[in-house]
Amino acid sequence: MGLAAVVGVSAAALGLTRLVPPLRSADESFRDLAIAYFTPPAPQHPGIVLVTLGEDLFATLACRSPVDRGFLADLVGTLEAAGVRAIGLDILFDQPTLPALDERLRQRIQRATVPVVAITALGDTALTEEQRRYLGRFLDGIPHGHANLAKDRLDGTVRWHVPRGPDGLPSFPARLAQLAGGAAGEEVPAEPFRIDWHARPSPDSPPFPTYPADMVGLLPRGWLAGRIAVVGTVLVGVDQHRTPLSVAGLSTPGVEIQAHALAQILDGRTSRDLSDGWVVALVLALSAAGVALAAAGWPVWLLVPASLLGLLGLWAAALALFAQGGPLVAMMAPSAAWLGGIAVMTAHLSLKERTDRRSLMQLFANHVSQPVADEIWRERATFLAGGRPRPQELTATVFFSDIEGFTTVCEALEPEPLILWLEGYLDAMVRVVAAHDGIVLRFIGDAILAVFGAPVARTTQAEIDADAERAVRCAIQMGRELRELNKRWQAEGLPAIGIRVGIHTGPLVAGSLGGLRHMEYSLLGDTANTAARLEALGKTVDMRSSPHCRIVIGEPTWTAVQGTVAGLPVGEMALKGKRKAVRAWLVLDREGEEVRPAAEAGE
Repeated sequence: MGLAAVVGVSAAALGLTRLVPPLRSADESFRDLAIAYFTPPAPQHPGIVLVTLGEDLFATLACRSPVDRGFLADLVGTLEAAGVRAIGLDILFDQPTLPALDERLRQRIQRATVPVVAITALGDTALTEEQRRYLGRFLDGIPHGHANLAKDRLDGTVRWHVPRGPDGLPSFPARLAQLAGGAAGEEVPAEPFRIDWHARPSPDSPPFPTYPADMVGLLPRGWLAGRIAVVGTVLVGVDQHRTPLSVAGLSTPGVEIQAHALAQILDGRTSRDLSDGWVVALVLALSAAGVALAAAGWPVWLLVPASLLGLLGLWAAALALFAQGGPLVAMMAPSAAWLGGIAVMTAHLSLKERTDRRSLMQLFANHVSQPVADEIWRERATFLAGGRPRPQELTATVFFSDIEGFTTVCEALEPEPLILWLEGYLDAMVRVVAAHDGIVLRFIGDAILAVFGAPVARTTQAEIDADAERAVRCAIQMGRELRELNKRWQAEGLPAIGIRVGIHTGPLVAGSLGGLRHMEYSLLGDTANTAARLEALGKTVDMRSSPHCRIVIGEPTWTAVQGTVAGLPVGEMALKGKRKAVRAWLVLDREGEEVRPAAEAGE
């Protein structure tokens, strides 16, 4: 069960956290929080600079939208003169302005001595046909790449970058990296990748050097030389997007998102997420740990806080690992594996416990007192194996009773009244046995087989003697109970009866016999046979223990109870089926008399 639980819980944890939207969303939210607040600081990227067009600049331009093409042409020239490595224009040229300014910008881009990349839009972008035609004409002969951002369908957050469009067109960052060259940036990645967001040097510093476009001409040449300049707008509500960096409430400009993807391609970095193989290993390990914790059998009041503390510890460890520069561990699958392992094993143990308890109670016919039932369940580990009592040697007291003259009763009653009468008798006797902590094993017609001292083995002679005394006092009480029953039956016109009881204490082998369809707890050995023979011996004894009962006990039982109950020796008798003679005693019910130990009575 343990291995199956680990594998099943692990598969469910991995599958559900990827397929169930709320769980996947929770996983992504954890990643976002970790990236926003626990990414270790890092210097600003040395190869990229952002040139931004903000509100202050637009207030001075002749044309706000579309952006003044004459200003952009001058900006390209200024950046080229500053010695930048390449220029990326994150501005969509889908509408004309003054033809002369539009052409001036086109010529400036085409004549530039450094690569200049513009952006285009994929087919699913909401542009009119006229806008698409103009965009195509403007970009003719100009390097370009698509600027479309991959947004998560669940919450609209940008977490991934698509380096190639459906038609094979490179993305804007991929084309820039391709033209700018570099150790890892010469080839466009083939598959979408999770963005590894470049860290900030401090909370107040951006991840990339950032300068207003109108100040570029005043900057020292060393601030720009050798870097890729990415030009874009930073206007409130325009080209602003939700990213993991936006957890604090601020949106991320599109130009910055493009810079993060570009930096990752240039550096050849991959996401800091834990690899799939390690994720599977971690999930399996935590599932196994959860199963092991639940299998330890801790009480619920201890298991629940331990589970929650373990979960908090896992999350804290994951965040601490990431904050120290380690991989980012998405915690939903490991958390689900931990809690799932605990829940599944707890449910299994609970179900097994209920099944075992039901099996035990069915095995003992539920004819036990609550203290005995609790003891049987509490000590089940000492005698239970595979859901059934295992064979064991123990010393117990076997109790066997039978009705005197039962044949006469059968002849006097019709079948249905007979069964109702017998049920009343057996029910009353079973209550007496249970009240004395005995266990009724079975009914054999009108006979009752019970045991005192099983299935939990006694370990001291005092416990064995106490079982023997309970068995004898049970028999005495059955005689007294029968007196009251006979009065009632006679008033109803039913015959009065008496019972014989045989009791013997000694070693025996106890265990369950049978299969799934029928299983009984059985007593094997000389002690059980002797108790039955002693009951039969009662037929030959003239005296009675009480008016309605004969109780014959063997010598080991008498040794345990003498001095606490009264009795007379019956003598040594050879019982049927036994080679060795057995000494027997007839127990006397001296109701109202206080029987003291022989030493105290001066005997």
